[in-house]
This record gives sequence, C-alpha cells and structure tokens, in this order.
Amino acid sequence: MFYRYEIKFEDGAATEVEIKLDPVSLRVIEGPAGEPPDWALLDCCKCAVCPFDSAAEKYCPVAVNMAGVAARFADKSSVMPVEARVVSEEREYFKSTRLQSVVSSIIGVYMVTSGCPVMEVLKPMARYHLPFASLNETVYRSVSSYLTQQYLLMRRGGDPDWSLEGLKRAYADIETLNRAMADRIRKASSRDANGNAVVILDSFAKMVPWSLDNILPENELRLPEL
Repeated sequence: MFYRYEIKFEDGAATEVEIKLDPVSLRVIEGPAGEPPDWALLDCCKCAVCPFDSAAEKYCPVAVNMAGVAARFADKSSVMPVEARVVSEEREYFKSTRLQSVVSSIIGVYMVTSGCPVMEVLKPMARYHLPFASLNETVYRSVSSYLTQQYLLMRRGGDPDWSLEGLKRAYADIETLNRAMADRIRKASSRDANGNAVVILDSFAKMVPWSLDNILPENELRLPEL
C-alpha cells in the first residue's frame, strides 16, 4: 500500500512524500534513513500517556517516522498556498489548499501507522485513508471504524463497546499525545507549518468526542424509523 503526496508551490517548486504501508499490519515499511534527531528521543517531550520505557525504547516511534517530513517542511509557513495531488493504488485526490493542511494529512498517516499503542485504535482508518477529510467525515469514519472493530471483537467472543465510551477515552489520550508531539516537532522547525499541522490534528481529536454526543445523533445520521 502507498500514499504519494505531490505538492506544488506557487513559485513552481515541488516536492513529494510517499508513505509505504504493509498491507497486513498497516505499519510503515520504510522509516527515514540515518540516525533520528534528538527531538525523536523517547524522553524528549514524552507524552504523559506513553506506554514505553526509555530503558527499552530509545526513540518515540511516531517521531522517528515523522522526522523526514518535519525536516522537509521545517522552514515553511503554514499558510503557503499549494496544489496537492495524493495518489493511492485505487484513486487520486487533488486540492488547492494551504501547506498546513497537506502536512497535517501526511503526519496523520504516520501517527497511526508507526506502532504507537495510543494511536492503535485509529490504525484501521489508514487502509481507507481520506486525505483532507472534514470534521464530519472524520467523525463518521472514526465511528464506523470503531464499531467495525467492536463487531469483530463480538464475533471472537469478546465484550464489545457499543456505547463508544472506549473511543472517547482513546481520543482523550490522543489529545495528550498530540500536545507532546507538537512540542517535539516545534524543536525541529524554524517556521510554523509542522506545528500547525499537528494543531489541526489536535483540534479534530478535541472535536470528535464532542461531536459524538452533540452533532452526530441529531444531524449526521437520518435513520429510518423502525
């Protein structure tokens, strides 16, 4: 599996980021070459919900995989106009947008496919990644993915969470991770494209649980009466 982001700037310059995933495990196949930067060390801005011990894990897996992207956009402004084309095996997407939106979409894939247990609940969404998803689309996809996981859990004899309370708790932990990740990535950046990309992800993490209780039940699903 792959997602290739082709980004063209107003001055004609262009760059490309390709993310390759194992189709079974949905893990990133190729990490950045060379020694990871110091800001990727596990104990650098370590998030409060991190399950790893630096005695066993030297680096944060998410930070390691984000390092190449962070370096590429370290000196870029978040509001730079760009034309972005995203190519996958099944289809292509195109959008004229701001750089922060593109970088946020790229980082979002890395965050759920790098082996961080906190992000594990969202990893199945990487198989059906939707670049530049809106809040409503993100809520719908998150709920659909989570309920599918609960159905499969039930099929295996487990105790499913149909109330979505587990999803809300997961997003609370993801908020904590996002704040720490923003602190990390700002250490690698002279301008704000990288930091604001994480801020966008964090704003969605805040809004999804709220939307589950306030928007989705009333406005997003028009179910037939039984």
